[in-house]
Amino acid sequence: MKQRYPIFLLMVFFVAGSFTAFAQRTVSGRVTDTGGSSMPGVNVIVKGTSVGTATDASGNYSINVTPDATTLVFSFIGYATQEIEIGNRTSVDITMTEDTRQLGEVVV
Repeated sequence: MKQRYPIFLLMVFFVAGSFTAFAQRTVSGRVTDTGGSSMPGVNVIVKGTSVGTATDASGNYSINVTPDATTLVFSFIGYATQEIEIGNRTSVDITMTEDTRQLGEVVV
């Protein structure tokens, strides 16, 4: 019986360690335009991954990120894509700016 005790402790140690390796945190916030209006449908992606979400009708979002995630990428058609460093923050609000680049040609 005494031989199983160290093996049990070792198993508990590895199981507990695996939970902290997969620990996630939630980052949330609101996306607005330069006039302060909410922007629904803005894509929010963790840079370098396929983890993402979109803002709701009020411009709010919530996304689970791993501890090694450093940057969120915000994109919307007609607006400049923004990369925001999140650091240890759990709330990130941003203002999207219009992309003012002109098209050289328009093909219909």
